[in-house]
Amino acid sequence: MTRRVAFAASPEALDLDAGWPLLRDAVMAAGMEPAVVSWEDPAVDWGAFDLVAANYTWGYVTRRARFLAWAAAVARATRLVNPEPVLRWNSEKAYLTDLAAAGVATVPTTRVPPGATWEPPARDYVVKPSISSGGIEAARYVDSAIDAARRHVERLHAAGQTVLVQPYLPAVDAGGETSLVWFGERFSHAVARGRCSSPTPRPCSACGERQILAVRTPRDDQLALGDRALAAAGAVAGATAYARVDVVDDADGHPVVMEVELVEPSLFLHLVPEAAPRFAAELLSAARRAPARAARRGTG
Repeated sequence: MTRRVAFAASPEALDLDAGWPLLRDAVMAAGMEPAVVSWEDPAVDWGAFDLVAANYTWGYVTRRARFLAWAAAVARATRLVNPEPVLRWNSEKAYLTDLAAAGVATVPTTRVPPGATWEPPARDYVVKPSISSGGIEAARYVDSAIDAARRHVERLHAAGQTVLVQPYLPAVDAGGETSLVWFGERFSHAVARGRCSSPTPRPCSACGERQILAVRTPRDDQLALGDRALAAAGAVAGATAYARVDVVDDADGHPVVMEVELVEPSLFLHLVPEAAPRFAAELLSAARRAPARAARRGTG
């Protein structure tokens, strides 16, 4: 039986990304049948697929509760990657405090829930919502912009968001972030990313459009930190089929984790075409661990 793999996507982004043709072809070469399906389509029979992958569900942050309810329903019908507990844990950036508590070096992060007070952690700092992606509603401030920063926090609180406040690290300007990509337990590739970083009281709404990307050979200390971050994440939420860990150097030149992306990370397959078969192999392994469709439907 040919294994069917659904790539769940948000209805506003069903064309996926530049790496999708490579992944689609790799999935077919591995003997699987891929399909792109809107996760919000109520007519979809998710049990008809041997595997559902959530790595293209961009936009879920605007409707997180509905997305998590969908993930729980899919997990009852078939195998979901990443698993529902991983998606739930990673879809709220307070996971950074879990990583820090586990001894993983992270960008110092202050959580500011609605009603709480806060003070700038440095002269140059970032304000962002705890539920967001792609830099949406994130803004960088210097101390002269404290009034604008407070208004930003108040607006996010009014929307029910917990706010994260972090010192801005100059290395983001000097060398950018390094995004480390894993498939299963195996490191695949790394990409350097320049980001929206100019001090401004205006929250960034489309930082991804201004990224500068390049393949990068990671340092040993960056890889070691990525491994520690994924081990800590796995201890809390479970194993992953795909993962991206974004790291940047602190003031002493040591890497720290900015984010661990386990829901819908850009994997930059178009920059590293040989990575697509690696991802396809991990998806095939996950599909093989799923119960047969006939057994799930009670007809076997």
